[in-house]
Amino acid sequence: MNDEAGRCLIVDPGDAEPVLNAIAANNWQPEAIFLTHHHHDHVGGVKELVEKFPQIVVYGPQETQDKGTTQVVKDGETAFVLGHEFSVIATPGHTLGHICYFSKPYLFCGDTLFSGGCGRLFEGTASQMYQSLKKLSVLPDDTLVCCAHEYTLSNMKFALSILPHDLSINDYYRKVKELRAKNQITLPVILKNE
Repeated sequence: MNDEAGRCLIVDPGDAEPVLNAIAANNWQPEAIFLTHHHHDHVGGVKELVEKFPQIVVYGPQETQDKGTTQVVKDGETAFVLGHEFSVIATPGHTLGHICYFSKPYLFCGDTLFSGGCGRLFEGTASQMYQSLKKLSVLPDDTLVCCAHEYTLSNMKFALSILPHDLSINDYYRKVKELRAKNQITLPVILKNE
């Protein structure tokens, strides 16, 4: 995410190199990093980014404190970045301390919600994940779901294995398959469609 002044927000940098390339190509100045949870594919680039940009603030849940977080945030708190007020939403399930960040219309949801699915349960329970997804379901319909991975095609294949005759799933699967065949992304998606 970036603003008119050339400042940017980095979310879950698993690797610093592509982030640094995007920053250089666009002449951005990073203001903050949001971490949603402690898994390496979400925090692996933090150290290098902080070394390159020592002024950057790294927000994250308690479970990321040893991964470079400088500002621990929890459910109900807010983070002010790029002129936006982001609400922190606890979403345990994928990990016990997983959080999401919401500022209309953006939802940075890490590995809680994907297009056509949700994250795997590594630490939490199915009940916790269900409650987390219920929390997200009350956000505005036009919320842009900015998840951490492009799993849409595999999620839709799974959905078709369960509901092979569902017309909306079949239609979406075809659209996603066409996009991915052209190496185009399917994200972000609109919450209403999930």
